[in-house]
Amino acid sequence: MFPRSRIVPFCLCLALICPALCACQPRAGSESLPVPQPSPQPDAQYSAASLEKLLLPDGENTLYRADLCPTVMSLGEDVADIAQQHLGVRYKSGGTSPKSGFDCSGFVYWVFSKYGVSVPRDTVRQSRAGQEVARSDLLPGDIIIFRIGNTPNGRHSAIYIGDDKFIHSPSAGSHVRIENLNAAYWAGHYMTARRVLEAPPCALDLYASPETAAPQTMTEALTDAAM
Repeated sequence: MFPRSRIVPFCLCLALICPALCACQPRAGSESLPVPQPSPQPDAQYSAASLEKLLLPDGENTLYRADLCPTVMSLGEDVADIAQQHLGVRYKSGGTSPKSGFDCSGFVYWVFSKYGVSVPRDTVRQSRAGQEVARSDLLPGDIIIFRIGNTPNGRHSAIYIGDDKFIHSPSAGSHVRIENLNAAYWAGHYMTARRVLEAPPCALDLYASPETAAPQTMTEALTDAAM
């Protein structure tokens, strides 16, 4: 049991924790998801060490972390879900909306815009956006660039959705569809991949007991060594 002198700081810390955790959760059913924002940061006085002393009962050395924070994987899966909602939309040169149709870069541009992330409109600049990602490290939401000789810029863009598959708006007379990255044609024309998504920082997700953290999500025990 906490000494009486620690009750007030403990309650203040919980008051900080709850809003920060709620801020990490996307709102279900939102028409347009916002750009992920960093969670509120703790005051300078609440370092990892001071949090440990504040939250832990005497003699204990374990904290429990509620894994509620967005990751690049979870953000990318959201982007992939938005993209797949528009399977079948026709190809349209210069198109950037489901109503008019999409060209390849217009589809990538529109999907990320719908998620609240700004990416360049054309394939050349899309091929330089964000950070380069090795093919073996692809995650959902990464932009894939192919080198295609018969396109205006010699490049074609798509969105990786996982399991060696990507979604794109291919060419005139076609529609938005999913393809296999390992297919001979696409594997032979693969150029690069770019990651434009970043997981926001997330803090103050520490609990003194698994009973407090577990109802919200799976928990992970952190020892002093891991801290």
